[in-house]
Amino acid sequence: MTRNTRSPFVKRLLQALALSLLLPAIALAAPKPPEELARETVQTILDSMEGRRDELRQNPQELYTLIEQELVPLVDMQYMSQLVLGRAWRTASPEQRERFQEAFQNMLIRTYGNGLLSFKDQQRIEYLPVRGDDDAEDITFRAQITDDEGDKFPVSLQMHVVDDEWKIYDGSVGNLSFVTNYRGQFNSQIRNGGLESLIERMESRYNSDG
Repeated sequence: MTRNTRSPFVKRLLQALALSLLLPAIALAAPKPPEELARETVQTILDSMEGRRDELRQNPQELYTLIEQELVPLVDMQYMSQLVLGRAWRTASPEQRERFQEAFQNMLIRTYGNGLLSFKDQQRIEYLPVRGDDDAEDITFRAQITDDEGDKFPVSLQMHVVDDEWKIYDGSVGNLSFVTNYRGQFNSQIRNGGLESLIERMESRYNSDG
C-alpha cells in the first residue's frame, strides 16, 4: 500500500534522491534506449561509491566532485535558476544571476550527494518508456521508485533540448515539483530580506570546500 503521510523533510530527501538517480536518463539522443542508458550511468556512479560510503561521508568534497562531473552537465542550470527565482530573476542584475546560479548549483550538488549516499538498491528503480513524438523537444521521463518499506513513488523529469542536447529543467516525486518547492522557499526569503540577502546566505553556506 502506498502511504502519503510523509514529513516535508523526508519528501525533500526522497525528491533529491530520485532526481540524483534519474538525471542520467536525459541523454535520450544516444542510440541506446534511455532506460538502458540511465541504468548504466547510474551504475557507474554507484560503482564508484561501492564500499566507500563511510569514506565519502568523511570526505564529502570527493563525492561532490564526482556529482559535478557526472550529473551537473546534464542540467539546464540557467533555465532552472530562472524558473526557481521567478519574478526575482527578471529584476536581478547579471552579477546576481551568476552568483545565484553558482550557489544554487553548489546546493544541488550537496543535496544530490546526500541522496546518493542514502541509496542502496538500484533494482528498486523502474524506468518507464518515454512517451512523445520522435521530433519532440520537450518531454517527460517517468520512473517509479520503491523504498525499503515497499512504498512506491512516481518520479518524473521535465526535459528539453538545448544546443542539440537533452537537459533537465524540473522534476517531481508524486505531485511535489522540484522547481515549485524551491521557488516557494526562495520567494519567502526574498520577500523577507531581498534577493541579495538570499544569495549571500547561500554563498556563505554552499560556496565552500566543506
